[in-house]
Amino acid sequence: MALAMGFVFTSCDNGKEDDVKSYTLSVSLSKADSVYLATDTTNKAGYYFRKDIIIDPFSLVHSFSSWGFAMGFTYTSGTDKTTPGYMNLSAITGKGVKTNAYFTVNTGGAMYGLPAEISFKDGKAYNVKECYVTNSTYAYLAIKNHDDGNGEYTMIKEWTKDDKFTLTITGYNGREKTASVEFVLANGTDIVDSWQQVDLSKLGTVTKIDFSLTSTDNGQWGMNTPSYFCLDQLKVTE
Repeated sequence: MALAMGFVFTSCDNGKEDDVKSYTLSVSLSKADSVYLATDTTNKAGYYFRKDIIIDPFSLVHSFSSWGFAMGFTYTSGTDKTTPGYMNLSAITGKGVKTNAYFTVNTGGAMYGLPAEISFKDGKAYNVKECYVTNSTYAYLAIKNHDDGNGEYTMIKEWTKDDKFTLTITGYNGREKTASVEFVLANGTDIVDSWQQVDLSKLGTVTKIDFSLTSTDNGQWGMNTPSYFCLDQLKVTE
C-alpha cells in the first residue's frame, strides 16, 4: 500500500461474542487529511487502475487514475467540512466513529467494472451485523447549498421537501441475493450530518456486500447528486 501524507494503521478489531468470532472493519491514520491511494498500475479497468484494499478478511474494491482516487473505496482522515467538489473526500463529520479515519465510497463505477463492493479475502461467507454511515462533504454541500464545486455550471438542482438521497446495501451469497437494507442520507432538507448506525442483520450470510446510491435529482446522464457516502465500523461474524 502507498499512502499520501502519512502512515496507515488498519485493523479488523477481531473479537469474540458468545464464542462467535467477529471482525470490525476499522482504520486509523497517523496524520490528519491523509488519503490512501494505490500505485500498482498493472491492472487496468477501463480508464482506471484497480488495486483492491485488503484488510483481512475484508477485500474492498479500490480504483485510481492520474488525478487520484476514482471509484469504489478509499480511506482517509479528511477533516474538511466546508470545501465543495469531488476532490474533497472528507466525511461531513470530519472524523470516524472511533478513530480519526474512515472509508469514503464512490458508487458510480459499476459501468467500468468497479462496483462499490466488499467481499472476503478467504472466500468464506460471513454473517453481516451492522455498519455506520454518513454523508460525504461533497454530497452534503451539493444537496444543502446547491454547490458541487462546479459554480454556475452545476447540474445540481435546489432540493425541496420531496427530494431524497438513498443508500441501498445488498447482500449476496454467491450469485444469490440475500436481502437489501435502505438508509436515507437526505430526506428533503433533512440531511444526515453525523454517523448513523445501520442494522444489517437482515442480509444474513453473505460472500459479498454491494453499496449503491439513488436520488430524485437525475438528468440526461444519470444521477446529479454526487455518488459518494462514507462508511465505518462494518461488523461481521463467522
